[in-house]
Amino acid sequence: MPGTVAPWRHGLTMILVGFVLAMTAPIELLYAIRLGLSTVEVTAFIVVSAVGMIAVDVLGTHAVTRIDARTLLVAGLVLFAASEAAFAASAGVAGLLGARILQSGSGAAIAGATLQTAVRTGRQPHRVLGTNQGLQLLGAAVGAPVGGVLAGLLAGLAGYRLSFLFCAGASVMVALAARVLLPRLPAQTTGRPRIGLPDLTIAPVLRFALALGLFGNYLRSGIENTALPLVGNDNGMSSATIGLALGVLSAVEIVVLARSGRIFESVAPARCLAIALSLGIAAVTLLATTHSPPFFFGAAAVFGVVDGIALSAPPVLVVALSPNAASGVATYRIACGIGSFVGAGSVNMLIAVLGSMAGLLAVAVTLGAGVILARSTGRRVGTAAASSP
Repeated sequence: MPGTVAPWRHGLTMILVGFVLAMTAPIELLYAIRLGLSTVEVTAFIVVSAVGMIAVDVLGTHAVTRIDARTLLVAGLVLFAASEAAFAASAGVAGLLGARILQSGSGAAIAGATLQTAVRTGRQPHRVLGTNQGLQLLGAAVGAPVGGVLAGLLAGLAGYRLSFLFCAGASVMVALAARVLLPRLPAQTTGRPRIGLPDLTIAPVLRFALALGLFGNYLRSGIENTALPLVGNDNGMSSATIGLALGVLSAVEIVVLARSGRIFESVAPARCLAIALSLGIAAVTLLATTHSPPFFFGAAAVFGVVDGIALSAPPVLVVALSPNAASGVATYRIACGIGSFVGAGSVNMLIAVLGSMAGLLAVAVTLGAGVILARSTGRRVGTAAASSP
C-alpha cells in the first residue's frame, strides 16, 4: 500500500543510506591535500559544499514536497554515486570542486528525502523522526571505517580512488535496494514541483522551532567534529583516545535518538531540549576546565545525550506546529544546513582565536541562548495548544 512502510524496511533503508553517505567522509579532505591543493584551495573545497546545500535545501523546498519520496531518494543516491566517481577521476582543484558541489547537492537531496520518507510512512512523526536519524548514524558508524580501510589497501592516491569507486558502486546498490524496500511515497502537497525561495510567512512559534533546529547540527559539527578533537589534541591525547571518546559519544547519541519518541511522550520536546542544552553547558564547562581522560570521556557521553535530543526534538516541534508535515521538514532542512555551516566555522575560529577554554566558554554562552529560546518556545507551544479549538 503506497504511503505505508514496514518498520524493518524503513530501518534497513536508513542504515544503508547512512553507510554510503559516511564511507568517504573521513578521507575527502586528506585526498584534496594529497592532490597538492594550496591552503586557499583546500578552504574553497570545504566552503563550496554550501553551494549544493543552498541549491537544494533553500531553492528546492517547493520541489521536494511535491515529489514521491522514494523517487527523490533513489535519484539522490544515483547522483551521489556520480559525485564519488567524479572524486576518483579528479586530478586537480577544478575536478574536486565540481565533485564536491555535486556531492553536497545530492547529499542534501538524500537528507531531504529521508525526512520526507519519515513523515510519509504512516507512523507517528515523533516516533520515527529521531529513529530515522539514529539508524543513519548507525550505518555511518560502520561506513566511515570501511572507507578508511579501503583507502589503506593501496599505496598513495590509488587507495583513495579505490574507496571512492567502491562507494560509488555501493551507492548504486543502495539506490536499487531503496527501490525494492520502499513503496511509493507520494507527495502530500499538491501542485507541480518548482524551484524558488521558501515561504517564510509562518507563525512566530514555528519560527522559534525552526531556530531551535540550528542547535542540533551546530553541536554535531561544532562540538563532535571540531571541538572534541581539537581539545583532546591540545591536552596531549592520542588519536586513538580521541577516536574512542567520539565512539562513546556516537553510541550514546544513537541510543537517545532511538528512544527519543518515547522520551517525548513523557517530557514535552521543548522542555526536553531546554534540559539537554543545560546539560550541554555543563559538559562544555567540564571540557574547558578539566584535562584528564576520564572527564573527557564523561563530557563526550553527555554530549551524546545532548546531541541526540537536539537533533530529534526540533523536527518533532516543527512537524507538530506546521499545517503540512512535508513542508515543515523541508523548511527544517534549511536550519540544519545553516547550523552545520555555522557550527564548524565558528567553533573552530573561537578556539583558534581565544584558546580552548575561552572558546568553549563562548560556546556555552551560545547554548545558554538556546536554553532561553527552548523555554520560550515551550511556553508559546502551550499557549497555542490552549487557544486552539
